[in-house]
Amino acid sequence: MPDLVTHFAGAYLVNRVWKIGRGAVIFYLGAMLPDLITRPLHILYPRLLPATLGLHSPAGVFLACWLISLFFRSDQRRPVFWLLFSGSLLHFLMDAAQKHLSGGYLWLFPFSSRRISVGFIWPEDSTRFLPVTLLIVLLVFAVSRWRERRRTDDGGTI
Repeated sequence: MPDLVTHFAGAYLVNRVWKIGRGAVIFYLGAMLPDLITRPLHILYPRLLPATLGLHSPAGVFLACWLISLFFRSDQRRPVFWLLFSGSLLHFLMDAAQKHLSGGYLWLFPFSSRRISVGFIWPEDSTRFLPVTLLIVLLVFAVSRWRERRRTDDGGTI
């Protein structure tokens, strides 16, 4: 699986293209959410892995996003839910590129127990490429800041 930094970097790059705006932090959280709700359990209680596999699926994350959105004001719940869930879908898209010894993730849980994986990279490859990933994010950040500054210096508004 890509690490949390890689998931955050992917969400940041998507945000630079789609300009999510004020909800970007919620979108970033959504991009890390599937790992945040399952990995601590796997680390602390490895025997729970089979019981938590459903949480790392679109259906499991859908429920988690819905529950989290209930902690927000009623007028914010729908946008918070969709930002969290769309970030989680990006997470799953990034995870789909992984190779697995066990066959992949339960993308169709609870409707199917079939494990699916595309299999381009090994899970640990994301940490090996982390310096390159961070460099790309820093370059995108620097260029976007430079463009914003240039626009304001030319008299334009942001």
